[in-house]
Amino acid sequence: MDEQATVRRVKKFLKNDYWQLKLLADAPTLQSVSYDRPKVTASRTNYIEELATKRIDAQNKLALVNYAISCLGEVERTVLDAKIIKKLANWQVEELTGYGSSKVYQLQKSACLNFAKTLAMISDIDLVIK
Repeated sequence: MDEQATVRRVKKFLKNDYWQLKLLADAPTLQSVSYDRPKVTASRTNYIEELATKRIDAQNKLALVNYAISCLGEVERTVLDAKIIKKLANWQVEELTGYGSSKVYQLQKSACLNFAKTLAMISDIDLVIK
């Protein structure tokens, strides 16, 4: 496994794709349909159905990602959440964990690798680079 490339891919996934999944999963659902002046279209696709399918898929993927995060050790989970997801400064993560910068860096790398391995085992999201 290419550890450096895998760590970069995990960071990119958590910085970009994770937030997109959260936004889509938390999107409001269709509450009611208004039949006032219905829009006429020649399209055969159902936009509402497609959006609902994307939303459900995002919710399922987000649940798997959150489960993979929860499988990490407590300190790794804290470092991953604080450093990558919440984007706290290094000194804040060090203060939160009680470890120095080199140990936090090691924990971050370990957390990213373990997260990628776990996510690959439980889902079709494979962030591991061989």
